[in-house]
Amino acid sequence: MPPRIENYQGREQSFIKHLFLNKYLESAAYKLFQGRSPVFNFVDAFAGPWRVSDTNLYSDASFSQAIETLETVRKSLLEMGRPGLKVRFRFCERNPASVAKLTQFAAQKPEFDIKVFSGSFEDNLDGIRSACRDGFTFTFIDPTGWNVESSKVFDFLRALNGEFLFNFMAEEVNRHAGWDGVAESVGRFLADPAWKATFEALPDASNETKILQLLKAKMKEARAATYLTDMAIRKPREDRIKMRLILGTHSGFGVEVFRTVQEKVEKEAVRTRHAIQTEESGQSQLFPEDQIIAFETGRDGVGCSANMGWAADLMLRTVSARPGIAFSTLASEVMEQVPVRTTHLNKIVAANRKDGLVRFDLPTGKRTPNPETKLWPSGVVNGT
Repeated sequence: MPPRIENYQGREQSFIKHLFLNKYLESAAYKLFQGRSPVFNFVDAFAGPWRVSDTNLYSDASFSQAIETLETVRKSLLEMGRPGLKVRFRFCERNPASVAKLTQFAAQKPEFDIKVFSGSFEDNLDGIRSACRDGFTFTFIDPTGWNVESSKVFDFLRALNGEFLFNFMAEEVNRHAGWDGVAESVGRFLADPAWKATFEALPDASNETKILQLLKAKMKEARAATYLTDMAIRKPREDRIKMRLILGTHSGFGVEVFRTVQEKVEKEAVRTRHAIQTEESGQSQLFPEDQIIAFETGRDGVGCSANMGWAADLMLRTVSARPGIAFSTLASEVMEQVPVRTTHLNKIVAANRKDGLVRFDLPTGKRTPNPETKLWPSGVVNGT
């Protein structure tokens, strides 16, 4: 069952976060179970529960959302004739009171393979890795700030066959990261004690933008992921960025799913924000809800005109720098940086081909490239 907005009063940004987790897990599990692996491991590194409203079922907690989502996928595929699929749940939490609640929750669900780890995530990495000994592992890392010893976490992620979703607490980072008193803890978060010099050398931008750039660079340097893409989640009541969800994956498919889910979740975020505004003002909106959503996502959402322009520019620069690049590789690299989907990139390369800016061959009757189609700059064909 998807998260219910009524359980997130005053913390609607967590509703959007859990909605994204729900939809991404659903898509990833269907794809995985039908091809790559019969085993799906879900790791919740900072499981809680924290500030939940549903204290009986914990339906507004990430670990409960994961169980509901993945079990629904498993049962659906079982009914379609896919037996033998297995899901493991590995939950870690350091707060003793929350550990007790988590342990009680697990005991009430003996039908699931749940193991609770008590203590910090960094101190339990070996045990969690052993408990995810085979199959695909999806790790959800949702700390309340930046108190994370990232070098150990990056090693853990590199060793696993899987993906991760990291909640980057942008608001807290933006507010505090420039203060000398937190330099040491930010250094642990970035796996770089000497981070401050690099930070100060970056072009002028917000604290959270620069820290995010440094964090992604360290994740790639540690080979925790090939692609790192992110989306912002705003506080609906204040309309400012609260967090950014970062997907780490080695798969171009993961990047495509991320942007597809982002497109859906952005619409729900707009709907949530305007529902709050209507309730608090006591006045109805001047325009229909669907029209408001279309306007706002068309202004700065996935596939909006600004992002299409950014994607077109990046596509042309990439093809120019790497003639003969396969469309699938190009699409993954562009989508990693720009909020667009493959369908948008199909239109972009087709339009640029028509304008004579790129060249590629197509089978008779095809209008858009195949994944293996090679793209060349204008005037360059087959490497000549």
